[in-house]
Amino acid sequence: MDKTLPRFRYAAVFLVILIPVLLLFVGCGERDTGKLILSIEKTDSVGNVDTYTITYTDGTTYTFTIENGTDGTNSIADIEAIYAVAVENGYSGTILDFISDYLSVDTDDSAATSKALLSSVSVKAPYTRTVLQPAYIDGVLQIISYDQEVTSAGSGVIYKLDKTAGDAYIITNYHVVYASDNKNDNKISDSISVTLYGSNESIPAEYVGGSMTYDIAVLKVDNSENLRTSSAEAITLENSDNVSVGETAIAVGNPQGLGISATSGIVSVDSEYITMTAADDVSTVTFRVMRIDTAINSGNSGGGLFNSSGELIGIVNARMASTSIENIAYAIPSNLATAVADNIIDNAANFNGSVQKMVIGIETTGENSRAVYDNETGRTSIVEDAVISSVEKDSLAESAGLEVGDIITSIKINEDTYQITRNYQLTDLMLTVRSGVDVVLNYTRDGAASSTTIHAATENFTTIV
Repeated sequence: MDKTLPRFRYAAVFLVILIPVLLLFVGCGERDTGKLILSIEKTDSVGNVDTYTITYTDGTTYTFTIENGTDGTNSIADIEAIYAVAVENGYSGTILDFISDYLSVDTDDSAATSKALLSSVSVKAPYTRTVLQPAYIDGVLQIISYDQEVTSAGSGVIYKLDKTAGDAYIITNYHVVYASDNKNDNKISDSISVTLYGSNESIPAEYVGGSMTYDIAVLKVDNSENLRTSSAEAITLENSDNVSVGETAIAVGNPQGLGISATSGIVSVDSEYITMTAADDVSTVTFRVMRIDTAINSGNSGGGLFNSSGELIGIVNARMASTSIENIAYAIPSNLATAVADNIIDNAANFNGSVQKMVIGIETTGENSRAVYDNETGRTSIVEDAVISSVEKDSLAESAGLEVGDIITSIKINEDTYQITRNYQLTDLMLTVRSGVDVVLNYTRDGAASSTTIHAATENFTTIV
């Protein structure tokens, strides 16, 4: 977000904190690869088919092709076939070891970025504030007041799109459209507009709802001819629970309000919590975020964070600001951001776009946290047990028979079952529950598996501001 405001307004945008920095050196082990590959070279290219030649240390060669996909990715089927040949010739590493060590195909993130650009918008949220200023009038020092026009500049992503109707739902940050010094009673800009990538035309957008606690707001565009005739696309979502440390993190936003641009880095931490001053400049909020080293500046707020396939993995919302820190920024994971957005959209009519979250009356803690390496994907993830640490008296959980020490293993909402491998997942999933739905909780107690069903009634929901 970019505002023509004094420095203190940026407290809602940037996390400023002094912390000791710990750097750790890590080492690499060697693998026994048996027969060695001397080189892999591209020897021909016709259309979208590239031909490569493997040269082994004993002088033998093998030729194979890779067909480039329409989304810029390579066909894994061909790579698997070549990996099998390599194994037959003495290679003993995994397929991802093979790709990492030997398959040096020239790639870049331009295709993914191009896809992300078509789903990105810049956001303008002008508002009026009252300014108090000392002035001498007839030789007497007095305090005068006047109205000042201010424009908040940020970013957003096209979440849902009806091209034929020219309609769209857009996700952005709450602090992009909310200002604590706005003269409006609800502090939300009443003349929000968005601009598509490559366009100079502003499109009016209506505020649907939002949450300061989650720093997510939803905007609605109706019957826009500009949108109808554009190349704009809705985002393609990636499950942020599958995001790994080291994965590409492309941020598309509106830095300094100068227009949409892109920066690239990696995911540094897949899930953590930060505490900072909220958009009202008074409250303190704690966000669950992923940490990235992608360059983020004022005006990137609300913009998308995309992976190397151009899929949304997060919504950028904060960065650290310090002379001793470089490129530590944060994004709200896509699963959480879209759960909040859907909640806002579904509750727009009856609850003025506020977030309604189901409360079952338990607290859980993450225990037995551990790193797990998947040989097939070559990725390391963290898993933990979601252990019930307290059960509220007379709550749904108590009535359902849940007890302290139970380990929640999965949850079924409607027809979808979600495995609980991280403590935060249970809390996030409560945002997807709607009134009238039965929620099935599967758990273990003293090693024995069991389940219980909880009915979500209207009175079991609380409003999250």
